[in-house]
Amino acid sequence: MIRTVLKKELLDIKRDKKLILGSIILPFILLPLIGIILYASVAVSPPVIEIINYNQSNIPYVNLVANYILQNGGIVFYNKTNNTPDAVIIFPNDFSLNVSNISKRAYLIIYILISSNQETFNLVNNALGNLEYNIVQSRVEYMINASHLYNVNYKDIISPLIVKQKTVSITGKGVPESQANLSELARIVGLVLFPSATPVIFYVTEGIVGEKERKTLESLLASPISIRSFIFSKVIISILLGILSSLGDILGIVIFSSIISYTTNSSVSITLTFSLIVVCIYLLAVLLTAALSVILLIGLGGSMRNIQLINFLVLTFGLVASFSALFINVASISFPLNLISIIPYEQLSLSMLYYVSGSTLISYTLLIVTLVISIIILLISSKLFNSERLLLK
Repeated sequence: MIRTVLKKELLDIKRDKKLILGSIILPFILLPLIGIILYASVAVSPPVIEIINYNQSNIPYVNLVANYILQNGGIVFYNKTNNTPDAVIIFPNDFSLNVSNISKRAYLIIYILISSNQETFNLVNNALGNLEYNIVQSRVEYMINASHLYNVNYKDIISPLIVKQKTVSITGKGVPESQANLSELARIVGLVLFPSATPVIFYVTEGIVGEKERKTLESLLASPISIRSFIFSKVIISILLGILSSLGDILGIVIFSSIISYTTNSSVSITLTFSLIVVCIYLLAVLLTAALSVILLIGLGGSMRNIQLINFLVLTFGLVASFSALFINVASISFPLNLISIIPYEQLSLSMLYYVSGSTLISYTLLIVTLVISIIILLISSKLFNSERLLLK
């Protein structure tokens, strides 16, 4: 009995050539391709640090910071760069003078680009920590050798640097700490937002193929209902469900940000505009998911096995967009990093990052482009939809 059933299943699979090709070739090509793009985007985008020095006497300390950054995988530019740096370290005119005086503290100014990742922040702070360690060491040695020192504030000896850190948007404008925290929150939101839209895959594919399994698809297609109306009705219902889900996402974001603010003692300002952007991104993710599900269903066929393959492909795209939101710096997107924008959902991830980084025009443009492309895919799907082929699959 088992042998008979196995023969039947193998025969069905053998007849479904697209399932075999899709199950083997598509993951074999798609996953390595995505991995190469993501790896290249990280490998070719090390933190770019610009060092501005206003006094030649600061050079020993500038070199100390620059060498540390270079040795730990960063890129250093001095005083001017054509690229947008992830961070800027400014050595004031009197830095060397204050450092050489054991009873004074020296100031440094740091600008951290809001869209830079955690690696930039860690690299800058570690480089300055290394600088401070060397200054402390030299001061302690001087203090030991200079017995004539009396009225010295030892806090100035063990803590010689005062760092004035500011966060700037990709347009160069200063932003409050709450917006900088919002940028980090947006990355976390991106991590969970796109997978939460994937249940639409099951609704759309099952809504079409399920009609065939329930023997109602033939009567529906034989009715005056047009193919476009049939497909768009499934999509509209999925968007309505997405609206309800987005409300839950907003509530979850508010609760999550409140917990983060309480535990880290930092402020996160979730504005109405940001909430609307999240809702729009979620709804567009639902629409794009429906569009991809329908076009893949038409291309691969309407068998239940193909539905599983479609679920895998669309979910993979969503996961790539989610995880890439954790490390992409939208201020330094160039080749080959810009190739990531061809991956579905990545446009929505970039839109949210551009918005919190201060470039609202690019953010809105990406949302509009995604909306247009999703509608075009649905219109093409309604043209290519072959009811007889679907019924016979």
